[in-house]
Amino acid sequence: MLDNRIVSADPAPSNIPGIAWTTGPIMIGIMLNWGFMGVLAAQIYYYNRTFSRDKKKLKFLVYGLGVLDTLQSTMITADAFHWFVYGFGNTAQLNDIFLNCWDVPFLDAIISLVAQMFYCWRIYVLQNGSLIFPVIIMTVSLTQCGAGITTAVKNNHGKFSLIGSEVVETTIWLVGSVVADVLIACVLTWCLLKSRSKDMPVTHSKVNQIIRLIVETNSITAGVALISVILFFAVPQHSAIIIPSASVIGKMYTNCLVAVLNNRQLGMTENVRSIFNPLSSTSGQSHALSTFRSTITGNSEVGSEPQPVKVQVLQEIQADYEAGETLQDLEQGRTGKRGNSVSV
Repeated sequence: MLDNRIVSADPAPSNIPGIAWTTGPIMIGIMLNWGFMGVLAAQIYYYNRTFSRDKKKLKFLVYGLGVLDTLQSTMITADAFHWFVYGFGNTAQLNDIFLNCWDVPFLDAIISLVAQMFYCWRIYVLQNGSLIFPVIIMTVSLTQCGAGITTAVKNNHGKFSLIGSEVVETTIWLVGSVVADVLIACVLTWCLLKSRSKDMPVTHSKVNQIIRLIVETNSITAGVALISVILFFAVPQHSAIIIPSASVIGKMYTNCLVAVLNNRQLGMTENVRSIFNPLSSTSGQSHALSTFRSTITGNSEVGSEPQPVKVQVLQEIQADYEAGETLQDLEQGRTGKRGNSVSV
């Protein structure tokens, strides 16, 4: 009797025409999200081991984004169980969005807003308090975040087949992310090129490396959002095709931001290091110290004539990065004072 039931069972879901256009993008999106979650875990571990002395504000930013991304991956896993475990063979349940409207557009919009706010703050500092570009970028960022949240709310309890109906909100969300990232890359590059003209030539190669990193990381996040826009309009009859790229937008923002922080290096001027070291606990402290060393020779025997005392001083050199000075600037200004011999 059991064999009869198996023979008379309904066809497997894989035999349903067109089901691959739904299950395929969903499965790829889940795997990509967890893959980039692994990359992020390694980056946060490296950050925790290498920059444990950062201020609490910067740590809160990194670990807070890590918590949001972990929450997103957990919710996506719950989606996977809803579609492929508890709803296996149920095409109606497979079409159910479940938590996907919250773990993709909602959390992606929040994470991207936080990352873009961080870059706006760095632009504000590099421009000595100018609000023009930060306000413009923040306006675009808040707009895309609001559109992403609206997309999530409207898709709540909806169907995958109806994702393409929210054209305006989805377009503003994704295009807004692209515009904000391009503006951030352009403005930061301009600020760094200006700072390079004021620094010594020896630092130009480091500035060029930072410019490449800024452009590359923002190009990645803008590129992922742009791919989502293209897929959204290119294949409207298969709305689930947008899931793979949209499901990793948040991961890309966090990975790129932590990658920028993990690339901080000592020995840069404040204009350069402010991109990488915005809230470090070592800001304003001495980063290059030489040891005081003195050698005193003389005759201390009773009755002997006083002998000249030779004092050799190795001067301490300090580089206060908060004031914008470099170690080489200080050394050049004090060259005539080191290694002097004084007869007493």
